[in-house]
Amino acid sequence: MKPVEAGRSNGLAVNASPMPEVRSHIYFAGMILLGVLVFVSPLGAVGNLVFKNETYSHIFLIPLVSLILIAIHRKDILAGAVGKPVLGFSICTMAIILYAAAEALRARFYAPAPQGQGEPNDYLSLCMAGVVTWVIGSFLSVYGPRAFRRGQFALLFLIFAIPIPTFLLNGVVSLLQHASAEVSNLVFTFSGAAYHRNGLVFEFSNVAVQVAEQCSGVRSSLALFILSTVTGYLFLRTVSRRIILALAVFPITVFKNALRIVTITLLANQVDERFVTDHWIHRGGGIPFFAVALMLLIPLVWMLRKSECLFRTPSGRQ
Repeated sequence: MKPVEAGRSNGLAVNASPMPEVRSHIYFAGMILLGVLVFVSPLGAVGNLVFKNETYSHIFLIPLVSLILIAIHRKDILAGAVGKPVLGFSICTMAIILYAAAEALRARFYAPAPQGQGEPNDYLSLCMAGVVTWVIGSFLSVYGPRAFRRGQFALLFLIFAIPIPTFLLNGVVSLLQHASAEVSNLVFTFSGAAYHRNGLVFEFSNVAVQVAEQCSGVRSSLALFILSTVTGYLFLRTVSRRIILALAVFPITVFKNALRIVTITLLANQVDERFVTDHWIHRGGGIPFFAVALMLLIPLVWMLRKSECLFRTPSGRQ
């Protein structure tokens, strides 16, 4: 009688590296619960921030997306996982150090931002960096580096849950603000409308508008960037095309902002001045223009995906 080869049973392949036992998942859940207890104060402040500052309204969705991505690919990620407690606990220690540094430097950070933010923005940034580091350390301690490499996108995606540091946020807002003004200027010129420009201010016969920080579209651009990142991961195979998709968010956002600025300004100048004051399209009309941005992003995803198919060799490699 011929012996059955190791790893095979009755001619059927058997996975030689089973997923971790249930107790491994319990350990991981316990580590996460411990992290929640350690970081309970900044987590509560961020939870309050989500509901009072529209720029960060996406934060509560980030852990959910990460969890879904891990759940979808859990068999591939966790197969043969072997925990590295020493490595994981070392990284968790780094998380505690980040939290301690945030507390030590708390008084030196900028004052709380507007829109009901109760803690300095940079303090929360450093604390949430500690939270993300704790999650990664917990994952490594229970499941190990091999599982981390397979699930690194879902885990590193948690970085989007970190409030953007003030210096970086101000830089992005200023860049979008001025770029939107430049593109708006081009569109106004092509429209044939008579106007005078003074920096970020456009003066027309009936109205004068300023491209303010609120016109930068930083919230929608951040949402679009996060969406492009997930879309690239799910639908594109090559890193280069994923990067192209992510970088395309900037010109798409600027064009969307300029389209909104031009539309509202021309309507206010030619129809009713209230379009730039209390009209719904000025207060909360970002959704239709965000839809325009999506309409530009979707064909780009299709073209990038199509290019991968065209340039793929018969062996399946590019």
